[in-house]
Amino acid sequence: MAARKISGRTTKPQYVRAKKRKGTDAGVIAQRSVVVTVALLLLLLLLGGLAWTFHYAGQKLFSENPRFRIQHLVVSCDGRLTEQMIRDASGLREDMNLFSFGFDEIEEKLEVLPVVESVELTRELPSTLYVHVKERVPVARIMIGDYKVPRLLDRYGYLLPPRVNAELERLPLVKGYDHTAVMGTELEDNDIDYALEIIGLCESKQYLRDLVPIDTMDITYDDFIDIRLRGSRPTRVRMPRFQMETKLYYLASVIEFATSQGKRIKEIDLTLNSEKAPVRYY
Repeated sequence: MAARKISGRTTKPQYVRAKKRKGTDAGVIAQRSVVVTVALLLLLLLLGGLAWTFHYAGQKLFSENPRFRIQHLVVSCDGRLTEQMIRDASGLREDMNLFSFGFDEIEEKLEVLPVVESVELTRELPSTLYVHVKERVPVARIMIGDYKVPRLLDRYGYLLPPRVNAELERLPLVKGYDHTAVMGTELEDNDIDYALEIIGLCESKQYLRDLVPIDTMDITYDDFIDIRLRGSRPTRVRMPRFQMETKLYYLASVIEFATSQGKRIKEIDLTLNSEKAPVRYY
């Protein structure tokens, strides 16, 4: 049998020689950039043109339309501000166009006045504008710094100008506030919030209103609010800054029971976490 001859030559592997890809031509990139830029500019011009068109149409149809001139300006207020004061502060007058101003603009002008709580504006086409101003209602008096005359507070803690009024003299007087304050701004103080919460509870509940007539509230103490109840023989109450509604109802029940026994409470301490609060009688 003939021997098979093995050749020592090795067949080289066959490679497909790929054509080397050249990078993207710089001119093509520049051309694409120009196209995108032009497209964006055209889009912006289109949007701008549409906005201007709507603005122009709105002016012609509304803010420059003589049909919408104010012929009836109806101004009302639930407080002391007069119609003329509201007109002067807002800048509103007859013959103005109903759409030549924004409601937010008028509200901002009127809410600069310290006594203004809110403003309601209503257009009645084609020529009537209603303006109603709600004034802040004082719920307490407050002594501030070295001022000898108490200022007024509304339910939100906004500082109001002083007023001479016999009815306001019976509002609870808050003492012990030693910070500066600007008229018409909110007093952002936790103790003021506590005091107003107590006043609000006593005013909103008939049971508390009858039995807990607050005269003064001293907020200088760290552990309690020193409350004095109105009467020929005042009652001193040490009121904690927690569970105030529960404590007030407990206070009212103790006062009611003492009254039924012909007694008058001189002092009661509600700061203790106990079922019965220490009470001293006259």
